[in-house]
Amino acid sequence: MKKLLSIGLVGLCSVTLVACGGNSDNSKSETKKENSSTENVKVPDSKNTKAYFKDDTLKIEMATLKILSTEVLPADSSLYRDKPQLAFTYEVTNDSEEPISASSVWIACFQATQDGENTINKLDVGMTPQDEKFNEFKEHQNDDIKPGGTVKDVIAYDLDDTTSSVVLKATQGISGSDLGEKKIELK
Repeated sequence: MKKLLSIGLVGLCSVTLVACGGNSDNSKSETKKENSSTENVKVPDSKNTKAYFKDDTLKIEMATLKILSTEVLPADSSLYRDKPQLAFTYEVTNDSEEPISASSVWIACFQATQDGENTINKLDVGMTPQDEKFNEFKEHQNDDIKPGGTVKDVIAYDLDDTTSSVVLKATQGISGSDLGEKKIELK
């Protein structure tokens, strides 16, 4: 049940931040109104985007995400961990004027893969680590971050094996342009 809830949350977060990598430069954005509605729709000018992923820092228009640590966690049924996991602790600063969640930024911008014998396997987001040492990272996991605020979080991927390296690829939103990648050696 918890894994199903995690998968549902991941899906919701993914949909929430589909366009997380736009540009906030209002002088270079178009604004249009539809059917006399008061709702404005901003179309970003992608030429001026200053998004990147380097030195464990992801910068997109809406947020700055800094990876704090990575750790391989062994399978442990008492902690609801069916497979070994690669856990990332990180912090997110909200650079937008609207509340956002830390997990939404991660889910929308990162994908982890691991080489298999004949394929490049996309790793699934696993159960949030239940180890006591991650409690401070889970404290505000489901809370929105106020504009200018910073929150710590943790996410884990189920590993296919504990010897092959993992590649963490960053994009500017779910289907946005590539921003960089990091190779994580597990042993």
